[in-house]
Amino acid sequence: MATATAELHAPGRPAWLDATIVQGVALLVAVGVALVAGALIAVGYGANPLDVYGAILEYSLQDVTSFGAMLATAAPLIFSALALAVCFKAGLFNIGVEGQFLFAMVIAAWAALSLDALPGALHLIAVLVAAMLGGMAFAAVPAVLKVKTGAHEVVTTIMMNGIAVSVIAWALNGPLKLSSLPTGTNADLRSDIFEDSALVPRMGGALGIEDRAQLSWLFPLAIVAALAVWFLIKRMRLGYEARAVGASPGSARAGGIEIGSVQIKLFLISGALAGLVGMQQLLVERGALVQNYQALLGFTGIAVAFLARNNPIGIIFAAIVWAILTRGDTAVQLQAGLPREFVIILQGILIMSVVIVYEIAARRLATRQLLREAEDIGDAEAPGDIAATEGTA
Repeated sequence: MATATAELHAPGRPAWLDATIVQGVALLVAVGVALVAGALIAVGYGANPLDVYGAILEYSLQDVTSFGAMLATAAPLIFSALALAVCFKAGLFNIGVEGQFLFAMVIAAWAALSLDALPGALHLIAVLVAAMLGGMAFAAVPAVLKVKTGAHEVVTTIMMNGIAVSVIAWALNGPLKLSSLPTGTNADLRSDIFEDSALVPRMGGALGIEDRAQLSWLFPLAIVAALAVWFLIKRMRLGYEARAVGASPGSARAGGIEIGSVQIKLFLISGALAGLVGMQQLLVERGALVQNYQALLGFTGIAVAFLARNNPIGIIFAAIVWAILTRGDTAVQLQAGLPREFVIILQGILIMSVVIVYEIAARRLATRQLLREAEDIGDAEAPGDIAATEGTA
């Protein structure tokens, strides 16, 4: 036990460096555990794990176009995970990102079709702003219910998700219904095609990335959003209040923080970010509001946020890892001969590994901080007491 205590005790090293090292090692260990578990499953299927992982990486990274397509897949995941992380900081579980981005797609489609008289880039800006306002409006409902009535946000946002699906169906059969279908054609239920001025420009030409990769300026916008959320949480008063409410609502209230006000502000910011989740498919891939839209991006954002431990910068890398795995399911089927469920299992194992390993790492980090504080006050018996407590925990 004395040896273990000595390993934990690292005098002279800054606390932030300790946290960075521990979290970095924890992430590597978690990824390693997931890869080993996935390899065992692949062997169970009779496949070579190296061939399986090689196929997944090759499909996403074999050339610049594949890499661009992977980044395009990651962009909506970044927005979705950021929307969740903002609320997580205050202990709120905004499971309604799914409904908020669906409702925002309807509002953005209306703006794209109704505001086409706006010149140049103003049309696109108006559409994006409309999407964010739509997400905020849809998020405001559970936020107000939470603050005014105490209704739990998980219940209300789940109900709102169902309403959003109905709103899209209503819009496609009503105000946004296709105005004219050419004779002899058969099309999915959708709105009219948007003007080019409403579409997000693609950015791969100068980099040799083909248009089929669907990489647009939404990906850099997602990076900017992640940096903005990091600044909000770490450097702004609202971020401090959010962390205080999330750590201890009672202490935050005693400290003069208006919890209801903080919760509503965070929900609105979360809704604005959620409003951008569907823009990749609406303004880049489809150019119209369609019935067979890609769903579940809001729920996938939960997994990405967990993988990044709600760190805005970490969310960028977690979304990229998730995008590689998501695109890898095709390679797994075509090249390795495994069912696509293998990738889903691998994603689940990765999340569980991160949660478990980070919990272990957090405990070791807390122990290290206690030892440091004991040294500062000259308590010679503290290391033994802490080691004994760990042994009985």
